[in-house]
Amino acid sequence: MVRVVVNDRAVEVPPGTSVMDAIFHAGYDVPLFCAEKYLSPVGACRMCLVRTGTPRKGPDGQLILENGAPKIFWTPKLQAACITAVSEGMVIDTLSDEVRHAQSGMVELTLFNHPLDCPTCDKGGACELQDRSYEYGLAEKFYHPNPQELPLYTRFEMTRRHIDKHHALSPFIVLDRERCIHCKRCVRYFEEVPGDEVLDFIERGVHTFISSEEVGLPSNFTGNIVDICPVGALLDQTARFRARNWEYDTTLTTSMDDAVGAAILVDTRSGRLERIRAAERPEVNRMWISDAARFGHRWVGENRLLSPLVRKAGILQEATWEEALEALRAGVSGFKGEEVGLYLGAQSTLEEGLAAVELAHLLGTPHRDFQGRTAYPAVAFAPASLEELLEAEFVLVLGDPAEEAPNLHLRLSEYSRGLKPAPRFNHGTPFADLSIKERMPRLLHKLALFSPYPSPTAKWAQGRGVHAPGEELPLLRALLGQGEAPSGLEEAVAWTRERLAQSRKTVLVLGAHVLNHPAAAQKARELSERLGARVLAMTPAPNARGLEGLGLFPGKGGADWMGLGPRVVYYGYLPTEAQLKAASFRILHLSHRHPLADRYADVVLPSPTFYEKRGHTVNLEGRVLPLEPASIQNGQADGAVAALAILAEAMGLKPPVRLVRQATRLLQEKYGLPPVMERWAPRAAGFPAGVEPGQGLLFLRPTMWRREQLVGEVAQVVQVRLEMSPATARAQGLAEGYRVELETPWGLEALEVRLVEGLPDGVVYLPALGPWAGRRMEARVLVGGGV
Repeated sequence: MVRVVVNDRAVEVPPGTSVMDAIFHAGYDVPLFCAEKYLSPVGACRMCLVRTGTPRKGPDGQLILENGAPKIFWTPKLQAACITAVSEGMVIDTLSDEVRHAQSGMVELTLFNHPLDCPTCDKGGACELQDRSYEYGLAEKFYHPNPQELPLYTRFEMTRRHIDKHHALSPFIVLDRERCIHCKRCVRYFEEVPGDEVLDFIERGVHTFISSEEVGLPSNFTGNIVDICPVGALLDQTARFRARNWEYDTTLTTSMDDAVGAAILVDTRSGRLERIRAAERPEVNRMWISDAARFGHRWVGENRLLSPLVRKAGILQEATWEEALEALRAGVSGFKGEEVGLYLGAQSTLEEGLAAVELAHLLGTPHRDFQGRTAYPAVAFAPASLEELLEAEFVLVLGDPAEEAPNLHLRLSEYSRGLKPAPRFNHGTPFADLSIKERMPRLLHKLALFSPYPSPTAKWAQGRGVHAPGEELPLLRALLGQGEAPSGLEEAVAWTRERLAQSRKTVLVLGAHVLNHPAAAQKARELSERLGARVLAMTPAPNARGLEGLGLFPGKGGADWMGLGPRVVYYGYLPTEAQLKAASFRILHLSHRHPLADRYADVVLPSPTFYEKRGHTVNLEGRVLPLEPASIQNGQADGAVAALAILAEAMGLKPPVRLVRQATRLLQEKYGLPPVMERWAPRAAGFPAGVEPGQGLLFLRPTMWRREQLVGEVAQVVQVRLEMSPATARAQGLAEGYRVELETPWGLEALEVRLVEGLPDGVVYLPALGPWAGRRMEARVLVGGGV
């Protein structure tokens, strides 16, 4: 540890700590614009100027004294605290007139051309420039030499610059160039975090502005620049002009958009979800979230189901929960418990999973499952943590983290630069971690990636390759040394095998296409056990590890979430038309109305979205994460715990659980659920044998977006097309731009054909947009015509 003195306080900090973090650690403050957590410090804004000095030794080796105390030799000029490292015995001054004068002057220069539009700026009330101006702005003592005169509050005598104020960088992000203070946070973010160099400074001097050479922002993580922008220069188009910052009701919860479990802030106003922001959770998502988690919320308030619906005279009509209970009693009468199927949605909580498992045991039914469950269980693998990922010597990825688990893609970006977990201080994560530098070289030898289509993460891997869907088993056999590698991957597989043999600490990352191929997943388990490697399983259902651990999967002879069989069905999601047709009595628990529900459902219960749920989820690390309900107007909606309780009453049974908090206590008592943020690794027993994947024409490519999110700005960005290689198109009699209809298990899809070089032949790719990700299925392409 290094001992330093900040003003009058002595503190100890790790070697290599920045002066800025030593100041915060000592309990003092320092203004900053350019420094930001998890980005490289650059010292460009000069707001964090401080005076530093150190005691020195004389020729005799003793400290030079002054008035009986060690004499401090101050540096000739003030130093930028974010880029200066501490040294033993350093003295740091942040309170002297010299420092305050410099900081005040930098605030004045920053405001030199800044527009005075705070009343109309969306950042008003949450603006760092407002805070810095108030705390460190013009000090009267420096600009008021004559106390007999009125104070001089401003020295501006010129007209501020006027440039483009509403420049759309993408359908999600708008740039106000007048407000930009050139802190370079957004530029460094794209370079250092997702590794997509899309923004830069253009022109020089007062004419400098931020822009991109390309149209739009080609990245899955563009929205984070809105959070880190210290002023109102970069704004969220989906939330712009919705409310003032102090008018929002803010709820800290967990995103259920993927299996990572990022922390998010849900901002609501008057019962409407208006904005999603990233929250800091250092162990999981740092302070970044994907665009799907940030911008994919418009659907929540559209066509919302606010009360139960009961079919009367062939038509669904609004009803109360009491009337729904009576309809359930009438509908399930005459059916046995083993004829009932319980199927939860992909975004169900642990409490909802417990209610389903307990009720299934009470009914004696084997028909139970959750949407998105993979053919091979994630709980069969010992989970790695994201911190262990950074400490690994080698990482083997079989999948596409950029789409399947976006925050894992960002962690692999850190890993490929050799970054380690940051130290923790009194103030939390370092604001200026000196181990992070601009344009750090990528350590390609630490990563190998194989996927069934080109993945953006592969650019950081030395061993990489694209294989056809269905070749997962021969690929893993080759990695185990039990067979030949798929054609074209021989060299990459040989290199990867050599690196696996040399590495003492390996992490294996598995995508949905491997988990949905039981034989391949078994080989992956064999590989992990041989290497002693821990695994990160990128499951399509965000809480798959938790729900599997509770035993929410079909019993012997039970139908899974894609199958047919039960006479009475409870679905916490919208199933396929074939599944609805096969059942005799259908209970749908949905948050939004849908034509299929109107046509087939006997009872429809209103459900909250995951933004409105209270409970817990388990992410791909096995970490227990909390969900808190945001204040969103949802009518009479209630979760699966309540819905399954009234189903139990309709069957003449006492509900095993009625309340979420009751379910939480039972989880702790019966399953040993640990406190929030601790890791839980249950091992499921009796998992059903998975069905081997088919060899159909269609491969459902994982996407971070879900089908319901494709509204508003998202629909402009996410293009759902049928992708294939040129050779596959010729074999199918198709060409670029053709309009076709595709027969899928869930109905006809009208699509445009897009040819993509580098895709394997013999397969067509369709974005999964949900829990079907990573599956290969039978489908027929019906040609509809040319462009």
